[in-house]
Amino acid sequence: MIRNEEKYEKARVFRQRGFSYSEIAKLVGVSKGTVSNWFSKQSFSKKVRKDNEQKARRDNMKRITLVNRARDKERAKHYLEAKRAAQTEFKHFRAAPLFLFGLGLYAAIGDVSHPSQIRLPSQRKAVHKRFQRFLTEFLGLEKRRIYDKRYVTIVNDALAKKKLLVWIERA
Repeated sequence: MIRNEEKYEKARVFRQRGFSYSEIAKLVGVSKGTVSNWFSKQSFSKKVRKDNEQKARRDNMKRITLVNRARDKERAKHYLEAKRAAQTEFKHFRAAPLFLFGLGLYAAIGDVSHPSQIRLPSQRKAVHKRFQRFLTEFLGLEKRRIYDKRYVTIVNDALAKKKLLVWIERA
């Protein structure tokens, strides 16, 4: 039984036009639960729900695509800046023994397969300590961001990785 036929008819028209239960509830002045009770079992309402879900999926995909494009452009800009900075820094650092040690070590045994991780597998603790000193002094990484697991030093920093690879290229 419907108490207010006028509100029900308005709600039905809105639902047929594709409005959500929440939107209809606000427009008509009834609760969302009431709107749901009126239309949840009606076939035209089920079709509207399905259409709305498809539209939301399409809109979300468009939005995600735009966000990803913007992030990709921003990331490319940061990488270019990091590359330029690395080229300039290389000129200043190339005479420092620790710098040359870090580059040579990473070039020789560093794991270069991951795009944003700096990984150094080695079983010598002294090697890890010196490499970590290289990371803090020349790449400016904070000690708390350097993870030292048994036999592996790991840093998750794509820009630092980019700089390191540019330096190795120039060495």
